[in-house]
Amino acid sequence: MRYIKMEELLKKRDRWGQSSELWTNSTLKKDFRDFFHNKCWYTEVPLVGQDVQIDHFRPKAAIRPFQEFKYNRQLENQGYYWLKNVPENYRACCIYANRKTGNGGKGNYFPLANDSTYVSENDTNNESPLLLDPCVVKDVSLLSFLGNMVIAASDDDFQKLRVKVSESIYNLNDPYIANARGKIWENVVKVLEEYDSGDISRNSCIRQLRNAVSPKAPFSACAIACVNSLAPDEIKNELDLKL
Repeated sequence: MRYIKMEELLKKRDRWGQSSELWTNSTLKKDFRDFFHNKCWYTEVPLVGQDVQIDHFRPKAAIRPFQEFKYNRQLENQGYYWLKNVPENYRACCIYANRKTGNGGKGNYFPLANDSTYVSENDTNNESPLLLDPCVVKDVSLLSFLGNMVIAASDDDFQKLRVKVSESIYNLNDPYIANARGKIWENVVKVLEEYDSGDISRNSCIRQLRNAVSPKAPFSACAIACVNSLAPDEIKNELDLKL
């Protein structure tokens, strides 16, 4: 997961019209798809051979309880209906993250912290979501990787819980996704080993890693985690490792 600067994307909102189902607008879908280089905002899966899913981060319809976690029961039957045509509430994603697939899929889940307040149409107090949001810088920094595994980049128990819940709901451990992500880690390890052994030059190492950590690359956050974990400072200092 990498940070999506939503305010930049929203500069295009005049192109999307005023439809009663704005998330279905073809121009909006293309703009959201292209903004993160044709990748899912949650999983970084390339959207090749599949349509982009426009997810309502706060569900527009009835909210389903997730395990034993708290949710906005006041909105159980209608969801965050006032946000259904608000692009700030949209996230572009793959079908694995958006629909119930295997052991995950976001669907209409939106679990909250046990001490969270609720929001309503007339109340702007912030809830405390358990789901990590790619449009929040601090949330993105909490999610990291070790090989094909998802790990928390925090020692705080609550933040670890948020990573665990997000890992499940966003389907980050779907076998196909985890396998593809693990190969990215392996490729970065291979490049670093070749550099360490002298089989490739410093410039070649930097060039290959620069491609791997680029926002355009699939699973680039995993590549960044690997570089941060294993690369020497002389290599890391030449790369943009900002999520």
